[in-house]
Amino acid sequence: MTTIVAVTGSSWTVVGSDSRVTEEDGRVYVLPKGSAKVARNRAYLLGAAGDVRAINILQYAFRPPDAKNFVGTRLDKFITSDFVPSLRACFNEQGYTAPSPNKEHSDESGSIVLAAVNGAVYVIGEDYSWVKDTSGIYGLGTGSPYALGVLYALLPEGADNIDKAKAAVKTALTVAARLDANTSAPFNIQVQSGPI
Repeated sequence: MTTIVAVTGSSWTVVGSDSRVTEEDGRVYVLPKGSAKVARNRAYLLGAAGDVRAINILQYAFRPPDAKNFVGTRLDKFITSDFVPSLRACFNEQGYTAPSPNKEHSDESGSIVLAAVNGAVYVIGEDYSWVKDTSGIYGLGTGSPYALGVLYALLPEGADNIDKAKAAVKTALTVAARLDANTSAPFNIQVQSGPI
């Protein structure tokens, strides 16, 4: 029900998302301006694919810890030891996750989270593990296979400037909206600068 994409550069990240929410019964909503699937929260851009509840919490309830000017392995350690435990605690406090015998790990969420901070992107799985990709190109949600194909075609060597990345993200979302019934304009494209 979502398409979220991100492209990282030398010290910046461009993140784009669509605005369609599709319920299991087929009902469709278009998020109003200011209620995007990716929210600016302190120094972060935070988005989620999966349950809308995760997006609500990321935007309105979560107070992420200060990432200072951490980069590289210091930022990786911070994400592991500070950010992810804070996210998990917030989801639990909001009643979003609970231990379940049907899940492989306790406290799994129903969403995949994209966190952009200090010019880096982390994709945090339902089990709270995280990954980064050397390509600097990321995608979440049902329309992401289409959007990722566009991004890799337009940016085979990555993006060397923000304007090029923004244009590629917009094209990728447009293609995803054309091919994925759960993705639709208007698109929300944001830029985050980092200390990298």
